[in-house]
Amino acid sequence: MSASKVMKLVARPVRREVFAKDPEAVSLGDRSVFSHALFDGDTEVGFDGGVCTVVRNEAGEAYIVCNVSMFLPEGTISFQTFMREEFPPPPFYTAILGGTGAYRGARGEMHIDPASPDTHYYTLHLETADD
Repeated sequence: MSASKVMKLVARPVRREVFAKDPEAVSLGDRSVFSHALFDGDTEVGFDGGVCTVVRNEAGEAYIVCNVSMFLPEGTISFQTFMREEFPPPPFYTAILGGTGAYRGARGEMHIDPASPDTHYYTLHLETADD
């Protein structure tokens, strides 16, 4: 059996660093490393951090794979996405790959709406293991 849960969080960027072979052009292997503070309303409830890596770059189209994890009071949640690189990105979905603690065995997807450079809205549609 599993339990369904929808979680809504607001992410506020803390830091982002870009590691590029050539600062003037996108190259295979370029990385962006980042972290956000996570809020439920006005209360900070945790943080996330991740890495996006350019894995394909042909004819002016770059694609990235992003691996990210959230640290929350009741456990962690990991997610991944594969998308065309755009900055700022349009709203998109990520796959929830798993979790620990209260999120053990988590699956589902998360919608990310990067509404502004300072505010991203996360809506997690979780299926978690029932004990």
